[in-house]
Parts: sequence; C-alpha cells; structure tokens
Amino acid sequence: MPPRLRALSSPKPIAAADTSNAPANAPTAPSEGPAPLDARHFLFPLVEALSGRRPPRQLSGAFAPRALTTVAAAATPTRTRLGRYRLCHVSPDAAELAGTLHMPTKVRAFAARVERQGSRWHCTEFHLLP
Repeated sequence: MPPRLRALSSPKPIAAADTSNAPANAPTAPSEGPAPLDARHFLFPLVEALSGRRPPRQLSGAFAPRALTTVAAAATPTRTRLGRYRLCHVSPDAAELAGTLHMPTKVRAFAARVERQGSRWHCTEFHLLP
C-alpha cells in the first residue's frame, strides 16, 4: 500500500476573525495565512531528477544551489521510487524531511531541510546517505 500523502500546514497560529455579530450559520471567509508546506512539491520532482526522468536544473526554483548540486551528483538513469517519509516542523518557517528512496539494487535514506523564504518554501539542504 503506498503512503498516504497529505499537506501539512505550519504550526504558526492564525488569528481568528471577529464573528461575534455574525449569524451562526454564516460562512466564514478563508483565512489568508502562509502557504502550507506540501512535501510532495519537493519529493516527486526530486525522485524524477534522481532517476534521470527530469533534468536536475529544473529544480532550481525550489532547491538551493548547494542542495541542487547534491541531487545532480546522485542522479542516475535507474528506476527510483519514493518510500516512506516523515515531515517535522522545527519552527514556523522551517521543516525537516527524512525518508527512503528505493533503487533497483539498494534502499537509500535521505534528509532535507526546507525553509520558508517569503511566501514560498525552498529546499536549502539535501543529503543522500550511502
């Protein structure tokens, strides 16, 4: 069974709007908080780049140059698929990802740090363990 993917939002509290005069069944306006971190935004293109189906330079918008260098060095034309992964928010503007990548001959672990820069999330560190 493949892992269930879900978008996790930042643990930063969002201020509630004043609804003291609103009727009980009135719809509330969506809050405009920071964009939630969706780990799939980084992981699916990463797996495609590592398996040679996508040029690593296409990740330059979401990956820092140092992380992109690591991805480009590890890219091989082999069938790679994403195993289980975990996402941990270490602060409202930073999160860490860890998981496994299943390759034809072995399983490798990875670790990544993702930080919010303005309204977007960027992968600042990426490490692929041997």
